[in-house]
Amino acid sequence: MCGIAAAINWDGAEETVRRLIAGIAHRGDISDPIACPAKDIAMGTRRLRIVDPRQGTQPQASFDGRLLVAMNGEIYNHATLRAELEKLGVPFRTENDTEVLANALQVWGAQAFKRLNGMYAFVAVDTSTGEFLAARDPFGVKPLYLIQSGTRFLFCSEIKPLLEASPEGDVMLLPPGYLLTRNFCRQFYQLPASPRTGSARELDAILAEAVRLRLPPDLPVASLFSGGIDSTLMMHYARRHRPEMPGYIIAGPDAPDLQYARAYAGASGMDMREVAFDPQSGETLSLLERVAGVAEAFEPAILRPSLYAYLISRRIHEDGYRVALCGEGADELFAGYGPLEHSFAQSTALGRNVQEQCLSMMHRANLQRVDRCSMRFELEIREPFLDPVLAEYALGLDAAALLKTVDGYPQGKQPLRALYDLYPGELPMAIRDRRKIHFDEGAGIASEGDAWASLFDDAVSDRELQDGMREYAAFEIATKEELFCLRALARQMDIHRVSHLKSRTRLYVPQNTPAMPEAMARLRPAGS
Repeated sequence: MCGIAAAINWDGAEETVRRLIAGIAHRGDISDPIACPAKDIAMGTRRLRIVDPRQGTQPQASFDGRLLVAMNGEIYNHATLRAELEKLGVPFRTENDTEVLANALQVWGAQAFKRLNGMYAFVAVDTSTGEFLAARDPFGVKPLYLIQSGTRFLFCSEIKPLLEASPEGDVMLLPPGYLLTRNFCRQFYQLPASPRTGSARELDAILAEAVRLRLPPDLPVASLFSGGIDSTLMMHYARRHRPEMPGYIIAGPDAPDLQYARAYAGASGMDMREVAFDPQSGETLSLLERVAGVAEAFEPAILRPSLYAYLISRRIHEDGYRVALCGEGADELFAGYGPLEHSFAQSTALGRNVQEQCLSMMHRANLQRVDRCSMRFELEIREPFLDPVLAEYALGLDAAALLKTVDGYPQGKQPLRALYDLYPGELPMAIRDRRKIHFDEGAGIASEGDAWASLFDDAVSDRELQDGMREYAAFEIATKEELFCLRALARQMDIHRVSHLKSRTRLYVPQNTPAMPEAMARLRPAGS
C-alpha cells in the first residue's frame, strides 16, 4: 500500500525521515505528515491510497493514543478483526487497516500476530516510553530494511534511500516472520508442519476465499496472467466477483505462453491484454541496467524475470490500476519446480528440506522483484497463494499428494491440477497438463540460449570478466551476465554496504538426489 520510514534515537530524526520518504516517492501518490513523538523519533509514510483513502493518513494511533504505527501492505482480514475489537469496547476513528493493527497490538500484544492475515512490514512506537516494535509478514511479501548503530535505528522500505540518508553503517534486512525491538530480534512465525490429507473440494474453497479476500472492494483490479496453472486458477476464482477483470501477459516474438493464454481468454471471454517485448531489439541492456536499480538486485535469476515484472507493471499502471493479483508462491508450496519434484520423489522429508529453502528465499527473489517493480509504478500486487490458510493446507501434504509420475518423471502441483477437473467446462485441460516453465522463458524474454548470452559477450570482454571476478570477489561473480548486472547496480548504490547481496540465493539439493533433466534442474525465482 505504500512505503514507510522511521528513525529511532536518531539525531535529526525528522529531516532524515523526510529524506527517506523522498527516496521512495514512487511507492505512493501522497506523502503523509511526518510524526515526531519525540525529538529523536520520527515516522513517515508515502501512501498509495487504497484502504480508506480519505482518512487513512499514517502513522495511525491506537485507541488510547499510546501506539503509533506506520505500515506498508494490507491486513486482509481487518474487517473481521475490527469487529472482534469493537466487541471488546475498542473505538475506531477510521476504516483503515493500519488503525486495526495499532489497536490489535495494543489489546492483544504479540498474540496479535497469530490473528493477522496479510502482507505487511511495520514500525510501531510507544509514545510514552520511546520503545519500538518492527515486524515483517511471514513470507516477506513486503520489505523492511534498517541501519543500526548501537541503540539508534533507521528503517525504510527500500535500500537505496537508507544508503543516501546515512553515510555510515551497513544496510540489513529484517527476515520474514520476525519482530525486532531495541533489545531483541525473534521469530514469531514458523512454517506449519502438521501432516494432513486434503480433498480437491477443500482446496477449492480455501483458494476461492484467498482470492476473494485480496480483491479490493472499492477499486478496479487487474491480474498478471501467463496461461499457466496458477494464474489461470487465480483468474477463474477472481472473475466470479470481477468478470471485467483484465489479465496482462507479456509476450516476446516466440512466447510459449501465448497459445495457452489465448485459449483460456477465448473460451472464458477474459479481457487479455498483451505487452510486447523483443529481447533482441537493442534496448534490453539499457533496460536491464535500469531494472537492476529498481529491483535492488543483481543476480540474473532475479533480474531476468524482473524485466517482465517491470514492463507489465508499467502497463498496468498506465491503464489506471492500483491493485493487481499474481500467482507467486504456488510453485514453492505445491512442488512446481523441477528440484522440488525430484526431491519429493525421493521422500517427503527430502522434499520438505528443499521446499523450506525455496520458501525462505522468496523474500529476496520473487517477492522482492514483485514489490520493487510494481511499487515503482504505484501498483500493489497481491499473492493469494501465500494466504496463511492455504499455506498451512499445502505444507501438510506429503509427496504422494503432491506428485505423480508422468512420462517417467515426477510431476508436481497435483492438488492444483485436480481443481481443473472440478471445472472441466471452464478450465482448459491443456493448461492443467502443462509442465512448469519460468516467467521469462514462457514470455519469450530470456533463456539459457546463445542469443541471450551473446548480449553480454558484446558488453563484457573476457579480460573485464577476470578483473571483475577479482574486484567483486565477495559477490562470487562467475559470468559476464552477473558482472554486467552487478556493475549496473553498483553505479546506483554502494553495494559494499548491503551485506545480504554477498549471500547468493542458491538452492542446495542433497547429493543423493538422482540426476534430473537439465531443463528441470534450474531453480529460478518465478511463478506461473
